[in-house]
Amino acid sequence: MNLNQNVYFMSLVGGIAGLLCWGLTATISEIPAATLSGWVIVTIETTVMGTLIGGMTVGFADKWGGDRLLFRWVLMGVLLGMAAGAASGLINYPVQASLQAGAGVGVARDVVASVALWLITGALIGLVTGLRWASVNPFRAVHAMMGGMIGGTVGGLVFYFLGTHGEVFTALAYVLTGMGISLGVTLAPVLLRDGILQFISSGDPRAQNKYGSPRQEWLIQSGDRLIIGSQSADESQTRFTRDVQIYIPDAMAARRHAILYERKKQFFLQQHPDNVGQRGQPLSALQVDRANVVGTVELRDGDDVLIGQTLLRFCTTKKRAQADPEPWERRNR
Repeated sequence: MNLNQNVYFMSLVGGIAGLLCWGLTATISEIPAATLSGWVIVTIETTVMGTLIGGMTVGFADKWGGDRLLFRWVLMGVLLGMAAGAASGLINYPVQASLQAGAGVGVARDVVASVALWLITGALIGLVTGLRWASVNPFRAVHAMMGGMIGGTVGGLVFYFLGTHGEVFTALAYVLTGMGISLGVTLAPVLLRDGILQFISSGDPRAQNKYGSPRQEWLIQSGDRLIIGSQSADESQTRFTRDVQIYIPDAMAARRHAILYERKKQFFLQQHPDNVGQRGQPLSALQVDRANVVGTVELRDGDDVLIGQTLLRFCTTKKRAQADPEPWERRNR
């Protein structure tokens, strides 16, 4: 799946989350015996939004970028999203109380209150969804949080101007708010990317069928350390994400084949230690532009990477640092 399709489907995830959130909130408000205070209802709203976005984001990513869905990962996304939504609702209570106690024009105060609610919600949802990438690059979680804040701010404005004009507009406000948060979380790493690894073709039918149409693309950011290989999801030991971030279903690829990382505005590819024999020889071949990689090789824009029977292409527009790489990281072709 390419980046444009990823953004499209993630916006769909947010829209569905917003619609379901509105449906549940509308149902609760229709219960005659309901005596819930306003801040409790708000906490329910944000909790439902976080739960749905957290769970569906994990399910969507694993469906298209991995080999299977794992219940424990989806459950962890649900629980973290739920915690983020509940926390944002609880944090919002003193914030709203402070705004109500302060001086200011009523309209401006109401706008700030609406924006504050969904900004906090978007930030926390973005943070917990970004935690999936903490082992790869801690800054990815920060970027997702920033994207969630921006999306939540837009959602808060939409919610204020549309949310009080009838049920149809209220439902639309929820949908657009969910889309704003999920889009912000998705677009932040896309806009901050420093490189892309593109799937070109594969001699293994599994990889070709999975990634051939549309062509899969993997984002690369500064500070990333991405493992490439054929290890399946159920072999991963983590509770929230896979051990191999770039999954290649290729019978000729090692379970942990190579490592792609960035350092000082340069990108490098090296054999994974699990793919090196006792005498230092590669167990499974790794090539960059048809040259065998024994240790570490610097990647440049347009380089072709062959892993097993699968051809990938590395693309970047990032300028190289002026300083030369360390001797053991010099280009070995």
